[in-house]
Amino acid sequence: MKCRKCSQTAVIHLPQHNTAYCEQHFNEYFLGRVQKAIKTYSMIEKNERVLVAVSGGKDSVSLWHALVKLNYRCDALFLDTGMGRPRLEELQQLAEGMNSRFIVYDAHEDLLGLDIPKIAKLLKRPTCSVCGNVRRYLMNKFAVENGYDVVATGHNLDDEVSFLLGNVLNWQEGYLTRQSPTLPKTHAKFVKKIKPFILLTEKETYAYALLNNLPFSEEKCPFSKGASSLLYKRVLNEIELVQPGTKLRFYTGAQKFFKEEKEPIELRECAVCGYPTTEEVCSFCRMKERLKNALGEQAF
Repeated sequence: MKCRKCSQTAVIHLPQHNTAYCEQHFNEYFLGRVQKAIKTYSMIEKNERVLVAVSGGKDSVSLWHALVKLNYRCDALFLDTGMGRPRLEELQQLAEGMNSRFIVYDAHEDLLGLDIPKIAKLLKRPTCSVCGNVRRYLMNKFAVENGYDVVATGHNLDDEVSFLLGNVLNWQEGYLTRQSPTLPKTHAKFVKKIKPFILLTEKETYAYALLNNLPFSEEKCPFSKGASSLLYKRVLNEIELVQPGTKLRFYTGAQKFFKEEKEPIELRECAVCGYPTTEEVCSFCRMKERLKNALGEQAF
């Protein structure tokens, strides 16, 4: 198969666009898709500082690399929560080569010295639920306290359409109206959240990481086994195989459909930590209080 742009041998075929690209032109296409998402959904304004949430996987590392290539002011943050450590030395070398910063934040002090799997066990809660709560809170807190305007995550199109399908099947109206690629700043202590990869599939981000020799971990989270989102991804992959472009149409159509339904959520300051929440006490502080109680009971 030949590259659409230069007729050299293609390294990737993209059925959803009925095209194929060589390495050079795939990279150009990839960065163009990121830039299109940023412009379409008003993700990053001029001179805003971006903090990329880096887990060490292909998506987050590729996002960091792509944003630097597009000349955005961004650094990367890895939260060490006891859920595994990526290739830290190689990521630090990548940062130096890109003239960016790779920051490792040890979150154990915020978690009473424990890691997420231990907390989930003590509180008898799903590990993914605890992990999501901790990461959302600490990423936002770090960004606020260190002068960043935006937090960017590496959610790709496959991630987003699996969430979307799950919310449609269970008719979670609240989640449907809030599943946006851009969550604007609605409080002094709440930075904007963005997902610049929503126009790119998992296959595309994987290809970008490989072609650019990025250091990433291919290990799957051991706690994701049996997750509903994996089933939804398999179903959507089957449909995409027969009807290329379905994922993108499904996602962009939903964004247009729910555009008028979105209303800003009224936020207040947590009575404990002062960070924004819809309740009197935020979910992170409530979790810590339950954890203290669980540890106290365990002592006896």
